[in-house]
Amino acid sequence: MNDTAPVIDVVNLSKAFGPKVVLSNVNLQVREGESLVVLGGSGTGKTVLLRNIMGLLEPDSGHVAIEGKIVHQLDREGLFEVRKAIGMCFQMAALFDSMTVFENVAFALRRHTGMTEAEIVDRVDECLSMVGMKGTQALKPAELSGGMKRRVGFARAIALKPRILLFDEPTTGLDPVMTDVIGRIILDLKHELGVTSITITHDLKSAFEIADRIALIFRGECIACEPPDAFKQNPNPVVQQFLRGDADGPFLQDPPPPKRALARVVHNPLQLL
Repeated sequence: MNDTAPVIDVVNLSKAFGPKVVLSNVNLQVREGESLVVLGGSGTGKTVLLRNIMGLLEPDSGHVAIEGKIVHQLDREGLFEVRKAIGMCFQMAALFDSMTVFENVAFALRRHTGMTEAEIVDRVDECLSMVGMKGTQALKPAELSGGMKRRVGFARAIALKPRILLFDEPTTGLDPVMTDVIGRIILDLKHELGVTSITITHDLKSAFEIADRIALIFRGECIACEPPDAFKQNPNPVVQQFLRGDADGPFLQDPPPPKRALARVVHNPLQLL
């Protein structure tokens, strides 16, 4: 990994919804061409992290910088320019049901480029070929399997030649064989396009295959972020329990009351009556 400035820089990022603290002082850096995988249990803030990176949510404190630009401080035009550099691969693909595969992949090309229709056709063909979906242009999402939908979603995400790819649980709900196929495609896209990527997943096999570094979010905090081999050897009991998939251990123990809630109780004058 190079020593240049990070493409994605998450600095002391915190986000809460009411009394529920979802992210607490999270720090992560992703450098050019690096593949970061973020692990964690359900509801631990992984998707909230992606939404902050995309500028869909504003942090309570801290910030996310994309290529040196602090996302939540950008105006509408600046945020639009940052988002054009990012390809988003949504959970369950999120294809437009009423559109064909071709129309789904061509959607951003028609809205955000001056390409001719012939150029768009060529680019859609190229993107679909990269994910093993050549020849499916006329199909509707209802005619596709789950794995095929994910691959079309990948093709749509790379259509504008983004420098960054974000994958939100790309293998959820897929069988083991298709999970492996999707993992290989993510690796191929990394090598062919040289993109910087963050992948949110629960699938450990895929994580260790595609990651340059692996982070674990636990109770809103990033408790580990290191190369796969070092992650496997991390002595933190939460990390080891997650790797084992064991129900016994600190991962499922009740967390202490959040600091924000405690502060409200201490300063509530009604408690003195």
